[in-house]
Amino acid sequence: MIKRLILNTVTSIIAFGAAAILGLVIIPVIIRTWGVTEFGLIVITRLLLPSGMMAVLDLGLSEVATQTVARAREHRDWDLASRQISFLSMIAVVLALIVSVAIWFGTPLLTSAMKVDSAHVEKFTEILHCTAIANLVFIPSLVWEGIVKGFERYNLLRIAEVTSTVGYVGLTILASRAPTGFEIVAYIYLATLVARALAILIAATVALRQKRVRFAPWTSEIRRDLLHRCSLLLQGKLMGGVAGPFQPFLIGLLFGPQGVGTYDALVRLSRVSKTVVGLLTSALLPVASRLDERGSSTTFQRLGEFGLIMLPMFTVPPFVAAAILSSDIMRIWIGPLLEPYAGWMGLSFLVPICTQYIAIGTLIFLTRPEVQARLNWLMGIQLVIWAVVSAATLHLYAERALILGQVVGSVLILPWQIVELRSALDLQRERFAKAIGTQAAILIVGSILLAIIAGYIQFNSVLKLGFGSMVFCLITWILQYFLVLEKRHRTIFPAVGQLMGLVPKSN
Repeated sequence: MIKRLILNTVTSIIAFGAAAILGLVIIPVIIRTWGVTEFGLIVITRLLLPSGMMAVLDLGLSEVATQTVARAREHRDWDLASRQISFLSMIAVVLALIVSVAIWFGTPLLTSAMKVDSAHVEKFTEILHCTAIANLVFIPSLVWEGIVKGFERYNLLRIAEVTSTVGYVGLTILASRAPTGFEIVAYIYLATLVARALAILIAATVALRQKRVRFAPWTSEIRRDLLHRCSLLLQGKLMGGVAGPFQPFLIGLLFGPQGVGTYDALVRLSRVSKTVVGLLTSALLPVASRLDERGSSTTFQRLGEFGLIMLPMFTVPPFVAAAILSSDIMRIWIGPLLEPYAGWMGLSFLVPICTQYIAIGTLIFLTRPEVQARLNWLMGIQLVIWAVVSAATLHLYAERALILGQVVGSVLILPWQIVELRSALDLQRERFAKAIGTQAAILIVGSILLAIIAGYIQFNSVLKLGFGSMVFCLITWILQYFLVLEKRHRTIFPAVGQLMGLVPKSN
Protein backbone atom coordinates (compact mmCIF):
# COMPACT_ATOMS: atom_id res chain seq x y z
CA MET A 1 0.00 0.00 0.00
CA ILE A 2 2.75 2.47 1.00
CA LYS A 3 4.86 1.72 -2.07
CA ARG A 4 1.87 2.37 -4.33
CA LEU A 5 1.17 5.58 -2.41
CA ILE A 6 4.71 6.81 -3.04
CA LEU A 7 4.62 5.84 -6.71
CA ASN A 8 1.24 7.54 -7.18
CA THR A 9 2.49 10.69 -5.44
CA VAL A 10 5.65 10.91 -7.54
CA THR A 11 3.67 10.27 -10.73
CA SER A 12 1.17 12.97 -9.83
CA ILE A 13 3.84 15.56 -9.04
CA ILE A 14 5.82 14.96 -12.23
CA ALA A 15 2.78 14.86 -14.50
CA PHE A 16 0.81 17.72 -13.00
CA GLY A 17 3.98 19.74 -12.45
CA ALA A 18 4.69 19.56 -16.17
CA ALA A 19 1.08 20.49 -16.94
CA ALA A 20 1.23 23.41 -14.49
CA ILE A 21 4.40 24.80 -16.03
CA LEU A 22 2.81 24.65 -19.48
CA GLY A 23 -0.26 26.42 -18.09
CA LEU A 24 1.89 29.21 -16.66
CA VAL A 25 3.80 29.60 -19.92
CA ILE A 26 0.62 30.21 -21.90
CA ILE A 27 -0.65 33.07 -19.68
CA PRO A 28 1.76 35.76 -20.97
CA VAL A 29 1.06 34.52 -24.53
CA ILE A 30 -2.67 35.14 -24.04
CA ILE A 31 -2.16 38.53 -22.38
CA ARG A 32 0.26 39.78 -25.03
CA THR A 33 -1.86 38.49 -27.94
CA TRP A 34 -5.37 39.45 -26.86
CA GLY A 35 -4.97 41.71 -23.78
CA VAL A 36 -5.68 41.73 -20.03
CA THR A 37 -9.43 42.32 -20.49
CA GLU A 38 -9.80 39.37 -22.86
CA PHE A 39 -7.76 37.23 -20.46
CA GLY A 40 -10.15 38.27 -17.70
CA LEU A 41 -13.15 37.20 -19.81
CA ILE A 42 -11.58 33.79 -20.37
CA VAL A 43 -10.96 33.42 -16.62
CA ILE A 44 -14.59 34.32 -15.84
CA THR A 45 -15.94 31.62 -18.16
CA ARG A 46 -13.66 29.03 -16.54
CA LEU A 47 -15.07 29.90 -13.13
CA LEU A 48 -18.28 28.19 -14.22
CA LEU A 49 -16.54 24.81 -14.58
CA PRO A 50 -16.06 22.19 -11.82
CA SER A 51 -12.38 23.15 -11.78
CA GLY A 52 -13.38 26.75 -11.01
CA MET A 53 -16.05 28.33 -8.85
CA MET A 54 -18.46 25.46 -9.52
CA ALA A 55 -16.14 23.29 -7.41
CA VAL A 56 -17.87 24.72 -4.34
CA LEU A 57 -21.15 23.11 -5.46
CA ASP A 58 -19.88 19.69 -6.53
CA LEU A 59 -20.93 18.12 -3.18
CA GLY A 60 -17.56 16.40 -2.86
CA LEU A 61 -18.68 13.78 -5.39
CA SER A 62 -15.11 12.88 -6.33
CA GLU A 63 -13.94 12.49 -2.73
CA VAL A 64 -16.97 10.42 -1.68
CA ALA A 65 -16.59 8.17 -4.74
CA THR A 66 -12.92 7.68 -3.87
CA GLN A 67 -13.78 6.64 -0.30
CA THR A 68 -16.52 4.32 -1.58
CA VAL A 69 -14.19 2.40 -3.88
CA ALA A 70 -11.34 2.36 -1.34
CA ARG A 71 -13.60 0.87 1.33
CA ALA A 72 -14.96 -1.70 -1.14
CA ARG A 73 -11.41 -2.79 -1.95
CA GLU A 74 -10.80 -3.29 1.78
CA HIS A 75 -13.99 -5.15 2.81
CA ARG A 76 -14.74 -6.72 -0.65
CA ASP A 77 -18.40 -5.70 -0.55
CA TRP A 78 -18.81 -4.68 -4.19
CA ASP A 79 -22.58 -5.02 -4.01
CA LEU A 80 -22.66 -2.16 -1.52
CA ALA A 81 -20.23 -0.18 -3.69
CA SER A 82 -22.51 -0.73 -6.71
CA ARG A 83 -25.44 0.82 -4.87
CA GLN A 84 -23.37 3.72 -3.54
CA ILE A 85 -21.82 4.51 -6.94
CA SER A 86 -25.27 4.36 -8.55
CA PHE A 87 -26.60 6.92 -6.07
CA LEU A 88 -23.58 9.21 -6.55
CA SER A 89 -24.01 8.98 -10.33
CA MET A 90 -27.65 9.97 -10.02
CA ILE A 91 -26.74 13.00 -7.92
CA ALA A 92 -24.08 13.98 -10.48
CA VAL A 93 -26.53 13.84 -13.40
CA VAL A 94 -29.17 15.89 -11.56
CA LEU A 95 -26.57 18.45 -10.45
CA ALA A 96 -25.19 18.70 -14.01
CA LEU A 97 -28.66 19.43 -15.39
CA ILE A 98 -29.36 22.10 -12.77
CA VAL A 99 -26.00 23.85 -13.25
CA SER A 100 -26.17 23.73 -17.06
CA VAL A 101 -29.69 25.13 -17.22
CA ALA A 102 -28.79 27.86 -14.71
CA ILE A 103 -25.74 28.95 -16.72
CA TRP A 104 -27.60 28.89 -20.05
CA PHE A 105 -30.57 30.99 -18.92
CA GLY A 106 -28.50 33.12 -16.55
CA THR A 107 -26.07 34.21 -19.27
CA PRO A 108 -27.68 37.65 -19.90
CA LEU A 109 -27.69 38.43 -16.18
CA LEU A 110 -24.08 37.27 -15.79
CA THR A 111 -22.96 39.30 -18.81
CA SER A 112 -24.49 42.43 -17.34
CA ALA A 113 -23.21 41.77 -13.82
CA MET A 114 -19.66 41.22 -15.06
CA LYS A 115 -19.69 44.55 -16.88
CA VAL A 116 -18.83 42.97 -20.24
CA ASP A 117 -18.56 45.73 -22.85
CA SER A 118 -20.65 45.65 -26.01
CA ALA A 119 -17.69 44.65 -28.18
CA HIS A 120 -17.35 41.36 -26.30
CA VAL A 121 -20.95 40.52 -25.34
CA GLU A 122 -21.73 38.27 -28.29
CA LYS A 123 -18.57 36.16 -28.03
CA PHE A 124 -18.82 35.99 -24.25
CA THR A 125 -22.42 34.75 -24.51
CA GLU A 126 -21.46 32.03 -26.97
CA ILE A 127 -18.66 30.82 -24.69
CA LEU A 128 -21.02 30.63 -21.72
CA HIS A 129 -23.54 28.57 -23.69
CA CYS A 130 -20.80 26.13 -24.68
CA THR A 131 -19.68 26.02 -21.04
CA ALA A 132 -23.23 25.13 -19.97
CA ILE A 133 -23.32 22.20 -22.40
CA ALA A 134 -19.84 21.01 -21.42
CA ASN A 135 -20.84 20.83 -17.75
CA LEU A 136 -23.20 17.99 -18.66
CA VAL A 137 -20.00 15.97 -19.10
CA PHE A 138 -17.70 17.64 -16.58
CA ILE A 139 -19.86 17.22 -13.45
CA PRO A 140 -20.52 13.47 -13.90
CA SER A 141 -16.82 13.09 -14.63
CA LEU A 142 -16.17 13.98 -10.98
CA VAL A 143 -17.61 10.61 -10.00
CA TRP A 144 -15.61 8.87 -12.74
CA GLU A 145 -12.42 10.52 -11.49
CA GLY A 146 -13.19 9.55 -7.90
CA ILE A 147 -13.62 5.92 -8.97
CA VAL A 148 -10.24 5.90 -10.70
CA LYS A 149 -8.63 7.46 -7.60
CA GLY A 150 -10.27 4.85 -5.40
CA PHE A 151 -8.55 2.15 -7.46
CA GLU A 152 -5.33 4.21 -7.12
CA ARG A 153 -4.85 4.39 -10.89
CA TYR A 154 -3.27 7.82 -10.68
CA ASN A 155 -1.01 7.18 -13.65
CA LEU A 156 -4.08 7.15 -15.92
CA LEU A 157 -5.34 10.42 -14.48
CA ARG A 158 -2.00 12.13 -14.93
CA ILE A 159 -1.54 10.89 -18.48
CA ALA A 160 -4.95 12.35 -19.32
CA GLU A 161 -4.05 15.60 -17.51
CA VAL A 162 -0.74 16.08 -19.31
CA THR A 163 -2.15 15.13 -22.71
CA SER A 164 -5.06 17.56 -22.45
CA THR A 165 -2.78 20.36 -21.22
CA VAL A 166 -0.25 19.82 -23.98
CA GLY A 167 -3.08 19.89 -26.51
CA TYR A 168 -4.50 23.09 -25.03
CA VAL A 169 -1.16 24.90 -24.89
CA GLY A 170 -0.09 23.80 -28.36
CA LEU A 171 -3.36 24.76 -30.01
CA THR A 172 -3.46 28.09 -28.16
CA ILE A 173 0.04 28.99 -29.34
CA LEU A 174 -1.01 28.19 -32.91
CA ALA A 175 -4.13 30.34 -32.47
CA SER A 176 -2.03 33.24 -31.17
CA ARG A 177 -0.15 33.29 -34.47
CA ALA A 178 -3.32 33.45 -36.55
CA PRO A 179 -5.85 36.29 -36.91
CA THR A 180 -8.41 34.80 -34.51
CA GLY A 181 -10.45 36.20 -31.63
CA PHE A 182 -9.87 35.50 -27.96
CA GLU A 183 -12.86 33.14 -27.85
CA ILE A 184 -10.86 30.42 -29.63
CA VAL A 185 -8.81 29.97 -26.44
CA ALA A 186 -11.97 29.18 -24.45
CA TYR A 187 -13.19 26.67 -27.06
CA ILE A 188 -9.81 24.92 -27.18
CA TYR A 189 -9.82 24.63 -23.39
CA LEU A 190 -13.32 23.12 -23.30
CA ALA A 191 -12.54 20.66 -26.09
CA THR A 192 -9.40 19.35 -24.40
CA LEU A 193 -11.23 18.96 -21.08
CA VAL A 194 -14.04 16.99 -22.73
CA ALA A 195 -11.46 14.64 -24.25
CA ARG A 196 -9.87 14.21 -20.81
CA ALA A 197 -13.25 13.46 -19.18
CA LEU A 198 -14.11 10.80 -21.76
CA ALA A 199 -10.73 9.11 -21.27
CA ILE A 200 -11.38 8.97 -17.51
CA LEU A 201 -14.85 7.53 -18.14
CA ILE A 202 -13.31 4.67 -20.12
CA ALA A 203 -10.77 3.98 -17.35
CA ALA A 204 -13.48 4.00 -14.65
CA THR A 205 -15.75 1.72 -16.68
CA VAL A 206 -13.00 -0.84 -17.24
CA ALA A 207 -12.04 -0.84 -13.55
CA LEU A 208 -15.65 -1.31 -12.40
CA ARG A 209 -16.33 -4.10 -14.88
CA GLN A 210 -13.36 -6.04 -13.49
CA LYS A 211 -15.13 -5.99 -10.11
CA ARG A 212 -18.52 -6.72 -11.73
CA VAL A 213 -19.98 -3.47 -10.45
CA ARG A 214 -23.33 -2.71 -12.04
CA PHE A 215 -26.09 -0.17 -11.59
CA ALA A 216 -28.13 -1.18 -8.54
CA PRO A 217 -30.91 0.45 -6.48
CA TRP A 218 -29.78 2.12 -3.29
CA THR A 219 -31.34 1.88 0.14
CA SER A 220 -32.53 4.69 2.41
CA GLU A 221 -29.56 4.00 4.71
CA ILE A 222 -27.12 4.42 1.82
CA ARG A 223 -28.88 7.60 0.77
CA ARG A 224 -28.69 9.12 4.27
CA ASP A 225 -25.03 8.18 4.75
CA LEU A 226 -23.86 9.55 1.39
CA LEU A 227 -25.93 12.73 1.67
CA HIS A 228 -24.45 13.32 5.15
CA ARG A 229 -20.92 12.96 3.80
CA CYS A 230 -21.73 15.16 0.81
CA SER A 231 -23.27 17.82 3.04
CA LEU A 232 -20.14 18.03 5.20
CA LEU A 233 -17.95 18.30 2.12
CA LEU A 234 -20.30 20.90 0.68
CA GLN A 235 -19.87 23.02 3.82
CA GLY A 236 -16.10 22.88 3.54
CA LYS A 237 -16.13 23.52 -0.20
CA LEU A 238 -18.51 26.46 0.13
CA MET A 239 -16.27 28.10 2.69
CA GLY A 240 -13.10 27.20 0.80
CA GLY A 241 -14.68 28.46 -2.41
CA VAL A 242 -15.45 31.86 -0.92
CA ALA A 243 -11.78 32.17 -0.01
CA GLY A 244 -10.71 30.82 -3.41
CA PRO A 245 -12.47 30.57 -6.78
CA PHE A 246 -15.35 32.83 -5.69
CA GLN A 247 -13.00 35.79 -5.43
CA PRO A 248 -12.46 36.30 -9.20
CA PHE A 249 -16.24 36.14 -9.63
CA LEU A 250 -16.72 38.81 -6.97
CA ILE A 251 -13.98 40.94 -8.53
CA GLY A 252 -15.76 40.66 -11.88
CA LEU A 253 -18.93 42.00 -10.26
CA LEU A 254 -17.05 44.90 -8.69
CA PHE A 255 -14.38 45.82 -11.23
CA GLY A 256 -15.13 43.98 -14.49
CA PRO A 257 -12.95 41.71 -16.66
CA GLN A 258 -9.80 43.83 -16.36
CA GLY A 259 -9.86 43.52 -12.56
CA VAL A 260 -10.31 39.76 -12.92
CA GLY A 261 -7.35 39.55 -15.31
CA THR A 262 -5.13 41.54 -12.96
CA TYR A 263 -6.14 39.52 -9.90
CA ASP A 264 -5.70 36.18 -11.66
CA ALA A 265 -2.23 37.11 -12.91
CA LEU A 266 -1.18 38.12 -9.37
CA VAL A 267 -2.37 34.93 -7.66
CA ARG A 268 -1.98 32.41 -10.47
CA LEU A 269 1.59 31.39 -9.59
CA SER A 270 0.88 30.89 -5.89
CA ARG A 271 -2.37 29.06 -6.68
CA VAL A 272 -0.74 26.74 -9.21
CA SER A 273 2.19 26.13 -6.87
CA LYS A 274 -0.27 25.24 -4.11
CA THR A 275 -2.05 22.82 -6.44
CA VAL A 276 1.20 21.15 -7.54
CA VAL A 277 2.40 20.75 -3.96
CA GLY A 278 -1.07 19.53 -3.04
CA LEU A 279 -0.38 16.51 -5.22
CA LEU A 280 1.83 15.25 -2.40
CA THR A 281 -1.42 14.48 -0.59
CA SER A 282 -3.58 13.68 -3.62
CA ALA A 283 -3.10 9.92 -3.31
CA LEU A 284 -3.68 9.80 0.46
CA LEU A 285 -7.48 9.69 0.63
CA PRO A 286 -7.93 6.04 -0.44
CA VAL A 287 -5.05 5.04 1.85
CA ALA A 288 -6.52 6.94 4.81
CA SER A 289 -9.94 5.41 4.13
CA ARG A 290 -8.51 1.89 4.13
CA LEU A 291 -6.49 2.54 7.32
CA ASP A 292 -9.57 3.90 9.04
CA GLU A 293 -11.58 0.90 7.87
CA ARG A 294 -8.95 -1.42 9.40
CA GLY A 295 -8.80 0.52 12.65
CA SER A 296 -5.04 1.13 12.25
CA SER A 297 -4.94 4.06 14.71
CA THR A 298 -1.14 4.11 15.19
CA THR A 299 -0.41 4.30 11.46
CA PHE A 300 -3.18 6.87 11.06
CA GLN A 301 -1.59 9.00 13.81
CA ARG A 302 1.88 8.79 12.24
CA LEU A 303 0.41 9.83 8.90
CA GLY A 304 -1.15 12.89 10.52
CA GLU A 305 2.06 13.80 12.36
CA PHE A 306 3.95 13.55 9.08
CA GLY A 307 1.52 16.05 7.59
CA LEU A 308 1.86 18.55 10.43
CA ILE A 309 5.66 18.50 10.76
CA MET A 310 7.43 16.89 7.82
CA LEU A 311 5.30 18.04 4.89
CA PRO A 312 5.83 21.77 5.67
CA MET A 313 9.52 21.07 6.14
CA PHE A 314 9.78 20.19 2.44
CA THR A 315 7.09 22.37 0.86
CA VAL A 316 7.20 25.71 2.67
CA PRO A 317 10.79 26.83 1.76
CA PRO A 318 10.07 27.02 -2.02
CA PHE A 319 6.97 29.14 -1.29
CA VAL A 320 9.00 31.43 0.96
CA ALA A 321 11.69 31.86 -1.69
CA ALA A 322 9.06 32.70 -4.34
CA ALA A 323 7.45 35.26 -2.04
CA ILE A 324 10.74 37.03 -1.32
CA LEU A 325 11.79 37.01 -4.99
CA SER A 326 8.32 37.89 -6.35
CA SER A 327 9.45 41.14 -8.00
CA ASP A 328 12.11 39.37 -10.06
CA ILE A 329 9.68 36.55 -10.90
CA MET A 330 7.01 38.95 -12.13
CA ARG A 331 9.52 40.86 -14.27
CA ILE A 332 10.70 37.68 -16.02
CA TRP A 333 7.30 35.95 -16.25
CA ILE A 334 4.75 38.62 -17.23
CA GLY A 335 6.98 41.61 -17.95
CA PRO A 336 6.79 45.25 -16.85
CA LEU A 337 2.99 45.48 -17.25
CA LEU A 338 2.20 44.14 -13.77
CA GLU A 339 5.60 44.56 -12.10
CA PRO A 340 4.35 47.40 -9.81
CA TYR A 341 1.99 44.86 -8.22
CA ALA A 342 4.66 42.18 -7.67
CA GLY A 343 4.55 42.68 -3.91
CA TRP A 344 0.94 41.50 -3.90
CA MET A 345 1.98 38.34 -5.70
CA GLY A 346 4.56 37.74 -2.98
CA LEU A 347 1.94 38.34 -0.28
CA SER A 348 -0.38 35.79 -1.90
CA PHE A 349 2.16 33.03 -1.20
CA LEU A 350 1.29 33.23 2.51
CA VAL A 351 -1.96 31.42 1.72
CA PRO A 352 -0.35 28.20 0.37
CA ILE A 353 2.26 28.43 3.13
CA CYS A 354 -0.51 28.24 5.74
CA THR A 355 -2.23 25.46 3.81
CA GLN A 356 0.82 23.19 4.05
CA TYR A 357 0.41 22.80 7.80
CA ILE A 358 -3.17 21.53 7.55
CA ALA A 359 -3.23 19.85 4.12
CA ILE A 360 -2.76 16.23 5.18
CA GLY A 361 -4.75 16.63 8.40
CA THR A 362 -7.85 17.99 6.69
CA LEU A 363 -7.63 15.29 4.03
CA ILE A 364 -7.29 12.24 6.26
CA PHE A 365 -10.03 13.49 8.58
CA LEU A 366 -12.52 13.41 5.74
CA THR A 367 -12.98 9.87 7.07
CA ARG A 368 -14.09 11.25 10.48
CA PRO A 369 -17.09 13.59 10.17
CA GLU A 370 -16.88 14.92 13.76
CA VAL A 371 -13.37 16.34 13.22
CA GLN A 372 -14.31 17.59 9.77
CA ALA A 373 -17.25 19.50 11.29
CA ARG A 374 -14.94 21.32 13.75
CA LEU A 375 -12.50 22.21 10.98
CA ASN A 376 -15.42 23.58 8.94
CA TRP A 377 -16.35 25.79 11.88
CA LEU A 378 -12.84 27.27 11.96
CA MET A 379 -13.03 27.82 8.22
CA GLY A 380 -16.23 29.79 8.81
CA ILE A 381 -14.41 32.14 11.19
CA GLN A 382 -11.64 32.54 8.61
CA LEU A 383 -14.22 33.63 6.05
CA VAL A 384 -15.62 36.25 8.42
CA ILE A 385 -12.13 37.71 8.85
CA TRP A 386 -11.62 37.64 5.08
CA ALA A 387 -14.88 39.49 4.47
CA VAL A 388 -14.21 42.16 7.11
CA VAL A 389 -10.63 42.88 6.00
CA SER A 390 -11.51 42.85 2.28
CA ALA A 391 -14.51 45.16 2.72
CA ALA A 392 -12.52 47.57 4.90
CA THR A 393 -9.66 47.91 2.38
CA LEU A 394 -11.57 47.63 -0.90
CA HIS A 395 -11.50 51.39 -1.52
CA LEU A 396 -7.73 51.42 -1.02
CA TYR A 397 -6.55 48.39 -2.96
CA ALA A 398 -9.43 47.46 -5.33
CA GLU A 399 -9.13 43.79 -6.42
CA ARG A 400 -5.97 43.37 -4.32
CA ALA A 401 -8.01 43.86 -1.12
CA LEU A 402 -9.32 40.33 -1.56
CA ILE A 403 -5.75 39.02 -1.53
CA LEU A 404 -5.12 40.90 1.71
CA GLY A 405 -8.30 39.55 3.31
CA GLN A 406 -7.47 35.97 2.41
CA VAL A 407 -3.91 36.29 3.74
CA VAL A 408 -4.99 37.83 7.05
CA GLY A 409 -7.73 35.21 7.55
CA SER A 410 -5.38 32.32 6.78
CA VAL A 411 -2.61 33.55 9.11
CA LEU A 412 -4.90 34.32 12.06
CA ILE A 413 -6.83 31.03 11.97
CA LEU A 414 -3.85 28.73 11.27
CA PRO A 415 -2.84 28.32 14.96
CA TRP A 416 -6.35 27.14 15.90
CA GLN A 417 -6.45 24.72 12.98
CA ILE A 418 -3.09 23.26 13.99
CA VAL A 419 -4.25 22.89 17.61
CA GLU A 420 -7.41 21.10 16.48
CA LEU A 421 -5.45 18.65 14.31
CA ARG A 422 -2.85 18.03 17.03
CA SER A 423 -5.61 17.29 19.52
CA ALA A 424 -7.45 14.97 17.10
CA LEU A 425 -4.21 13.07 16.48
CA ASP A 426 -3.37 13.00 20.22
CA LEU A 427 0.19 14.26 19.68
CA GLN A 428 2.31 15.31 22.67
CA ARG A 429 1.92 19.07 23.07
CA GLU A 430 5.42 20.11 24.19
CA ARG A 431 7.33 18.11 21.58
CA PHE A 432 5.00 19.24 18.85
CA ALA A 433 5.22 22.93 19.85
CA LYS A 434 9.03 22.72 19.92
CA ALA A 435 9.13 21.26 16.40
CA ILE A 436 6.76 23.85 14.91
CA GLY A 437 8.44 26.75 16.74
CA THR A 438 11.94 25.76 15.62
CA GLN A 439 10.73 25.34 12.06
CA ALA A 440 9.15 28.82 12.07
CA ALA A 441 12.32 30.42 13.47
CA ILE A 442 14.50 28.86 10.76
CA LEU A 443 12.18 30.07 7.99
CA ILE A 444 11.87 33.61 9.40
CA VAL A 445 15.62 34.10 9.78
CA GLY A 446 16.24 32.56 6.35
CA SER A 447 13.65 34.84 4.75
CA ILE A 448 15.28 37.95 6.20
CA LEU A 449 18.70 36.89 4.93
CA LEU A 450 17.33 36.09 1.44
CA ALA A 451 15.59 39.47 1.27
CA ILE A 452 18.85 41.22 2.17
CA ILE A 453 20.76 39.27 -0.47
CA ALA A 454 18.08 40.04 -3.07
CA GLY A 455 18.67 43.73 -2.42
CA TYR A 456 22.26 43.38 -3.61
CA ILE A 457 22.00 40.68 -6.28
CA GLN A 458 19.83 41.10 -9.36
CA PHE A 459 18.02 37.85 -10.10
CA ASN A 460 17.36 38.78 -13.72
CA SER A 461 17.19 35.32 -15.29
CA VAL A 462 15.41 32.05 -14.73
CA LEU A 463 18.76 30.39 -14.05
CA LYS A 464 19.68 32.87 -11.31
CA LEU A 465 16.23 32.64 -9.77
CA GLY A 466 16.37 28.86 -9.75
CA PHE A 467 19.87 28.77 -8.29
CA GLY A 468 19.12 31.31 -5.58
CA SER A 469 15.89 29.56 -4.58
CA MET A 470 17.56 26.15 -4.53
CA VAL A 471 20.39 27.34 -2.27
CA PHE A 472 17.84 28.85 0.13
CA CYS A 473 15.79 25.64 0.16
CA LEU A 474 18.80 23.37 0.67
CA ILE A 475 20.02 25.39 3.65
CA THR A 476 16.60 25.46 5.32
CA TRP A 477 16.03 21.76 4.63
CA ILE A 478 19.36 20.80 6.21
CA LEU A 479 18.76 22.98 9.27
CA GLN A 480 15.28 21.53 9.75
CA TYR A 481 16.54 17.98 9.33
CA PHE A 482 18.94 18.37 12.27
CA LEU A 483 17.07 20.89 14.45
CA VAL A 484 13.40 20.02 13.91
CA LEU A 485 13.16 16.29 13.21
CA GLU A 486 13.59 13.74 15.96
CA LYS A 487 15.41 10.45 15.43
CA ARG A 488 12.13 8.60 14.89
CA HIS A 489 11.21 11.07 12.13
CA ARG A 490 14.51 10.60 10.32
CA THR A 491 14.03 6.85 10.05
CA ILE A 492 11.43 7.46 7.36
CA PHE A 493 14.09 8.46 4.81
CA PRO A 494 16.06 5.17 4.71
CA ALA A 495 12.77 3.26 5.05
CA VAL A 496 11.36 4.94 1.95
CA GLY A 497 14.66 4.43 0.13
CA GLN A 498 14.59 0.71 0.90
CA LEU A 499 10.94 0.47 -0.10
CA MET A 500 11.71 2.02 -3.48
CA GLY A 501 14.88 -0.05 -3.95
CA LEU A 502 17.11 3.03 -3.81
CA VAL A 503 18.83 2.02 -0.57
CA PRO A 504 20.01 -1.56 0.12
CA LYS A 505 18.28 -3.30 3.02
CA SER A 506 20.43 -3.87 6.07
CA ASN A 507 20.93 -7.46 7.21
